[in-house]
Amino acid sequence: MGSSVLRRLICVSVILAAPVLAQAQEAALSGVVTDATGAVLPGVSIRAVQRASGNTFEAVTDPRGAYKIPVRIGIYQITAELSGFRSVMRDGVEVLVGQTVGINLQMALGNVAESLTVTAEAPLIETTTSSLGANIDPRQVSELPSQGRNWMSLALLAPGNRTNAQGALPVQDRVDVREFQLNVDGLPVTANLGTGNQSRYSNDAIAEFQFISNRFDATQGRSSGVQVNAITKSGTNKYLGSFLGNFRDSKFNAEDPVLLRVLPYSNQQISTTLGGPIVESKLHFFANYEYERQPLTSIWQTSYPKFNVELQGIRNVKLGGVRLDHQLSSKTRVMGKFGRSTLSEPFGPGTANHPSATNSNDEHNTDVVGSLTQVLSNRALNEFRAGYASYGINQASLTSWSNHWQAPNGITTDGPSITFRGFSFNRNNNLPRYRDQGVYTVHDDFTFSYDALGRHDLKAGGEYLRFLDETRNCNRCGGVITANGGPVPANIEALFPDAFNADTWNLAAISSITTRYTVGVSDSSNFLTPIRMWKYGAWVQDDWRPSARLTLNLGLRYDLIWNAFAQDVNFPPFENPGRPQDAKNIQPRLGFAYTVTNNTVVRGGVGLYYNDILNTNVLWPMSPLTIAVIAVDNDKTRPDFAANPFNGPLPTYDQALQRFCYVRNVPGCLLRDLQEQAPIPDYAHVTHSWQTSIGVAHQFGSNMAFEADYVNTKSRDEKSIQDNVNITFNPATGIPYPYSDVAHRALPLYGVIGMIPHIGQSDYHGLQTSFTKRMSNHWQGSLTYTLSGLWDQDPPPLSGFNEVAFPVAQDLGGERSLSETDQRHRLVFNGIWQVGYGFQVSGVYFYGSGQRSQVVCGCDARGLQIASVDRLRLDGTIIPRESFVGQPIHRVEMRLQQRVRLYRRATVDGFLEVFNLFNRANYGLYDLVETSKTFGQPIASPNLSYAPRTLQLGFRLTF
Repeated sequence: MGSSVLRRLICVSVILAAPVLAQAQEAALSGVVTDATGAVLPGVSIRAVQRASGNTFEAVTDPRGAYKIPVRIGIYQITAELSGFRSVMRDGVEVLVGQTVGINLQMALGNVAESLTVTAEAPLIETTTSSLGANIDPRQVSELPSQGRNWMSLALLAPGNRTNAQGALPVQDRVDVREFQLNVDGLPVTANLGTGNQSRYSNDAIAEFQFISNRFDATQGRSSGVQVNAITKSGTNKYLGSFLGNFRDSKFNAEDPVLLRVLPYSNQQISTTLGGPIVESKLHFFANYEYERQPLTSIWQTSYPKFNVELQGIRNVKLGGVRLDHQLSSKTRVMGKFGRSTLSEPFGPGTANHPSATNSNDEHNTDVVGSLTQVLSNRALNEFRAGYASYGINQASLTSWSNHWQAPNGITTDGPSITFRGFSFNRNNNLPRYRDQGVYTVHDDFTFSYDALGRHDLKAGGEYLRFLDETRNCNRCGGVITANGGPVPANIEALFPDAFNADTWNLAAISSITTRYTVGVSDSSNFLTPIRMWKYGAWVQDDWRPSARLTLNLGLRYDLIWNAFAQDVNFPPFENPGRPQDAKNIQPRLGFAYTVTNNTVVRGGVGLYYNDILNTNVLWPMSPLTIAVIAVDNDKTRPDFAANPFNGPLPTYDQALQRFCYVRNVPGCLLRDLQEQAPIPDYAHVTHSWQTSIGVAHQFGSNMAFEADYVNTKSRDEKSIQDNVNITFNPATGIPYPYSDVAHRALPLYGVIGMIPHIGQSDYHGLQTSFTKRMSNHWQGSLTYTLSGLWDQDPPPLSGFNEVAFPVAQDLGGERSLSETDQRHRLVFNGIWQVGYGFQVSGVYFYGSGQRSQVVCGCDARGLQIASVDRLRLDGTIIPRESFVGQPIHRVEMRLQQRVRLYRRATVDGFLEVFNLFNRANYGLYDLVETSKTFGQPIASPNLSYAPRTLQLGFRLTF
């Protein structure tokens, strides 16, 4: 079905788009032209010329004197001409990504040869849209201090952003609730593996980006939270290039506030760009390449001195790409781009877990996109885009193990994962693994402007995404030992003398406290699970201006994710094929913007937004078709159980299928564990949110603006992982029977069964405020402050396939409170000051009050085999929900830059950057396991937001 639909869509798109692929609309200019009396002027020729490239865009005003021109980002000169009137020129108008900049023009009687030139900037507030967010402009991307030079870190500057960490994600994930969509040059590049990071791009390749925090229009979707729209740089009419170097070294750094020592550190980044004309004012190119090398040191900080090892290696990142832009005429534009990046890390950061938990990590991403924009008439525009984006990871353990269960298939790395009471060998249970996501996208938008009780800009479009994921998870193939049946052995360091050689581990010695052993086997040597999804979207967006003061943003969108819950999988009784698709995802959106005065806009609205789906929604329900996870409960009859759980060789995949208890229930049969199985249709719904906002924006003079908005997001059908639904509850007490009570299991012939019902819910309330001053009098700055609260509720627990119908213990479901990641206050300031004589000072200040997190016991007091989320203590008391609040974060980053002119256009900048200038002890992680020896203490975090004072030296040569 998917391939036939794809062929039809491609055929239709090719007919619409003509023979070339090309550039999507980035922004727009609009306005009304009047004469000296205020009467509208139809038939005025409007020409907008982008200064840098010479690209020209044209339109003619309609009977209401209005015009709208789709343009690229940049600075424009706008000219209006009409016979009998003097021409008018407006210069210096900057247009940022996603903006519709309103430029009204007034013409006086006279000769066209006469002209009036006005130099004036674009308004700071938008009067025709009600979406909320901010633009991170080219100067901020280029000039603000950014440790690691990751452009996405600057998303923290936007009002409505709700994350503290820098770099990896534009917003903070709440476990498996993914609330963003990332688009680069109009191509969706979001990685939905459910693990890993996101696609990487050089800071020197990003021109600017837009962060929409609430109520984006119907042309954008697959996010219940925010949209991030980035635009890469393109060439101009001048040959311009750059060569940049950044250097950090630990001899300039302060000591780590957790490890209480200066960590060995060294980092070198080299970046180069080149762009210019191939055909002046018509065809331009831009290319970039960046290389980063970092000698890496990781130090472990466990409660056991012999486990506190130190690893050294080299981390490197390579980023590159090339882009072509061709303006065939004032009505037709073409763009094509290719990008590629790789990351190689020899090991992960040191933690409070056993060092065998670390692993090597290689990542890659590739994207190819082409787009075409055609102005079909003064009223009609068509935009077509097609592309491919991939993201993948390749990870392996550093621990060798010659006796690995899969040694006959060539796997001799890793050791069993072990969970003690308050301490763990917490390695990823899927290593070694390789995962690769590839997405083919076809997208088309048609815009038509017409008059009917006002002006309408009507946009209709659709898109198709063919989604492929090749996953090789060696799912629990090294074994998982649950050893929390008693305290951690006093001689644990002697039992495990070499963290990176599992042959030295005395596993038999922990048999007395081991309760279970699980191990995965596959029908093939590579544990392959291929994933396929098909995603469709269609929309209509009408921006209607019934009067000069009022704009209504009316939208309707439809999204369908085919196979979002592995509906084609046949694995009874958990998955039956042909289960209904979640196909009722119609999303109405209504917004308004009312211009009270020329400088004040009241805006607001409400809309329904459906999320995307993480690949794991299909991966885990599919995995039983090729992988069998065998569980053995310890009957305490063998002293070597933890080393020899099967009292002999591991069954093969085929042997396991014949020996499972649900196939042949005889003494000695095997239990089968299942992870994150798809829920029944009643609980299989794509996450959605109702977003509402109301607020005001006011511009002061020509260079300052203030915005304040109340926002509310009601998120429903959120993914809720329930680690073991193979239990039943005592209706008299609301307490579950222990998992060891086989007779009271929901499915007695199975082991631990995880499930992913989409029944969670959360509510966010926030007051978003921002003050902006653009560059004038040699400085610019912006300040954002958010006062907010996030509440959520534990969904009712499942017993088997259905929710428990009666009240249960407080810690097991139904309780509502402030949520994980809730943060009351958040304030961010950034500024750039051109002091003079080529000297510049810039900086960022970030304050975030403490975030909430959940404390767990780590003891599995109820015996449900779900110790990772157990809130019941051994003494029978319950740990309060989300009661831990971390310490506030204060961070000051500063950059000092000196520019020296060399020859003609050539300049060299030298800069000194200091991150966490006042060396504030900021913590991003804490040990929240109550039975741990280091409970409540901060853990060293690898994220740059929590680093001690760090100094960076750099230079940038432009020519």
